[in-house]
Amino acid sequence: MRSILVTGANRGIGLELVRHFARQKDPSLNVISCSRRVSPELEELMSDGGVHHVTFDVTNPDTGPMVEAVAGIVGDNGLNVLVNNAAIMRHGAGAFGCSREEMMESLDVNVTAVHCITTAFHPLLKLGGDKMLRKVINISSELGSISNTHNSFTTAYRVSKAALNMLSRCTATDLIKDNVICLAVHPGWVRTDLGGPNAPLSVEDSCRDVVDIIERAGRENNGMYVRKGLTPEPY
Repeated sequence: MRSILVTGANRGIGLELVRHFARQKDPSLNVISCSRRVSPELEELMSDGGVHHVTFDVTNPDTGPMVEAVAGIVGDNGLNVLVNNAAIMRHGAGAFGCSREEMMESLDVNVTAVHCITTAFHPLLKLGGDKMLRKVINISSELGSISNTHNSFTTAYRVSKAALNMLSRCTATDLIKDNVICLAVHPGWVRTDLGGPNAPLSVEDSCRDVVDIIERAGRENNGMYVRKGLTPEPY
């Protein structure tokens, strides 16, 4: 029995990933959504019986109940794929228009929470890792690319995603000994609440690209920062 858990699953890319895997109706796959609220769209997927849901705010330091709930779903098979998708974007007005609160909140949700969630699920990820490669997919952004930054738009978000890329690399070096890989993934500029209506990519197309990365990524991709087709993204 395989399993995939997606955080930030009540909308946007997270919701679409859950929808994609739930629609497969694969009896050998546990699809687990995680979010602090349940949107009507997610509730509909849950009512169809193809999705397990765990209500949790990723900034909550008490991860015990969440891990216990997931362990009850996956059992001795452990967790195959963790998608750290939950994120926020605070626009601000350039570097000097970014408040202390905006910076701290962005780092808390987009970086610290990812670290804590991955750490909490480490035991379930490495469980059975001797039989099958496990994967941690951190949803990043091209806005986290330092070499491609030429303006200060969404400074706090950019800083947090650059930090997430480094966190992904550091995490990858420690996880690989347990046969678990970790990648930072730019999903494209997507028409979601976060990406806005002018984004060129539909959430369905972005989801297909991310799913392809999840399915194809191997040990040789560990620690990479990539976009569609496992193409390396410049740091």
